[in-house]
Formats: sequence, C-alpha cells, structure tokens
Amino acid sequence: MHLQGLDLNLLIALDALLTERNVTRAAERIHISQPGMSAALQKLRLHFDDPLLERIGRNMELSARARTLAEPIKTILSQIRDLNDQSQAFDPSQATRVFRIAATTYCCQLLAPSLLSLLQKTAPMVSVQFEELSTDTLDRILDGQNDFAITISARLIDNLGRDNELLASEELFTDHFVVAVAKDNGRVGDTISFDELCDLGYIETRFGGVIAGVSEQMLRQQTKQPRISGWLPNFQLTLEAVAETDMATILPSLLIARNANRLNVRALAVPFEMPLLEERLFWHRRNDNDPGHRWMAQTLAVVAGELIA
Repeated sequence: MHLQGLDLNLLIALDALLTERNVTRAAERIHISQPGMSAALQKLRLHFDDPLLERIGRNMELSARARTLAEPIKTILSQIRDLNDQSQAFDPSQATRVFRIAATTYCCQLLAPSLLSLLQKTAPMVSVQFEELSTDTLDRILDGQNDFAITISARLIDNLGRDNELLASEELFTDHFVVAVAKDNGRVGDTISFDELCDLGYIETRFGGVIAGVSEQMLRQQTKQPRISGWLPNFQLTLEAVAETDMATILPSLLIARNANRLNVRALAVPFEMPLLEERLFWHRRNDNDPGHRWMAQTLAVVAGELIA
C-alpha cells in the first residue's frame, strides 16, 4: 500500500522510530535488521524533509515535526490493525509479541513470576518487559512506548489533564498498608503506637528518587512525623533496610507477607487511618480493539486475582 509515496512498511518503521527514539531498538521492535531500519529512516527523512530524530547530547530526541506525527501515525496503524483483527482471533499459543509494562518493584515482585510462568505454558513466544514507574510514565503510555502501567490512580490521573479521555483503566488488585519492622526489633512489641512509630528511625520510599509513596503522604498529614533516617527508591530496598536495623517503615501487606521469612520482618497495624492501596491497570484507548492487548490485560487480571485467592 502506498500513500503519496509512503508505503505501509515505512509507516510501521516510522512508528517504531518515534516510539523507541533509537534505531537499534526500533529495528528490534518490528523484527528487521539495524541497516534496514537505518535505510527506512533515511527514506522517511527525505519524504518529510525533516530529520525526525535529532541527537541532543547523548540522546536521540524527536524533532518538532516528529512530535506532531507520533499520535496520528499510531492512530492510523491502529485503525489498519483493527480492519485485519476484526476477522482474526488472537492465538497466544502462536503469537510472537513483546508487551512493555511500567510498574513499581512491589507490583513486579507480586505479578512478574506468576505471569512469566503462565506465559511459558500458554504463550511461549510472548514476552514482557517490566520497567520502573517514572515521572514520564504517562507520556510513555500516550506515545506508545509502554503498553500498560500498573499504579495507583493519583500517580497518573493528577497529571493527566486534557488527555484524560485517551486513557483507560481497571482495578487490578487492592492491598492495605502495615508498619514493617524486623522480627527481632526489641523496641516494639506486637502493636505500635503513633508516638512509638515517631520515636523509631523511619525509612522512606521515594520512587525514582522523587515520587513520595502514599504512606509518606499520609504521614505528612499527621500532627507530627518520625525522623527520616533514609530514603530509598523502591519498596524492596526499603524493606531490606528495615530488616537489618531497628527502624520502621509503612509498606503494603502483600509485600511483607511474601518476604516475612526470607527477610526476617513482621507486620504491625498502622496506628492511624490509611486508605486502601488500589493498584490499577492503565492503557491507551487506541488499544481497545487490539485482541492481543485485550488478552494481556485479561491475563494480568487472572494473575492478580491469584494474589488474594
């Protein structure tokens, strides 16, 4: 198919380049050689009379023209796929595909092992790439670099603004918060008061070094706060630090339960009111008609359901 000199294969290459912003990764994304992708980029630059990808420092960034092309190209390709997919069911046992999922280490630890085990049995050629949530996760979903994000609503919705109608979501699982301390921490018994919590050193989780967790946000609303002894970038590292000290933190209960014996930690009730932790699965609505995408969403829901079964 040719569209004013631009064939469909070049549109697919363009989408990969605008998504990955890297020739090698773009080639891997659509399973062609790097020289083939480099040649496609040259043709695209000639067609649009624009560099599309520009080197800024050590990174390749989209040109202004490329940024205006990214969303329309994805929409066009999604509509073309819809025409083909309407008559074809997704067969996970035969499909070859990579899904990219942004999530906290907490969600990765809870979901990734079971998901990978299930895929090995039912979809051996389907792969998943997990990556840490970051301040640009929303942008990566909107421009197609991530297929899904697993997080609480506040981390995405608060910054969504006018793009709200582009994002879909569903509840994946819920958890509740507990105070985590080492099993041999003699400074606390079977319960902990708010004053006792404040008297202990507290280890705070800052996702990516900058995003405060729900528990830390709730702590700041209390009449006083514990002294922060350290900041770590994910729940797992925070829990490991607590296990080796007489300090405390507030973390999701499922994480403590999974690591209680291995790390010698125990859970105590939080001495003030905390909201439930509702982890939701987010994706771009342009994928709603993609049977493969729907299948992965359903598969994640099955794996999440086993957490509380």
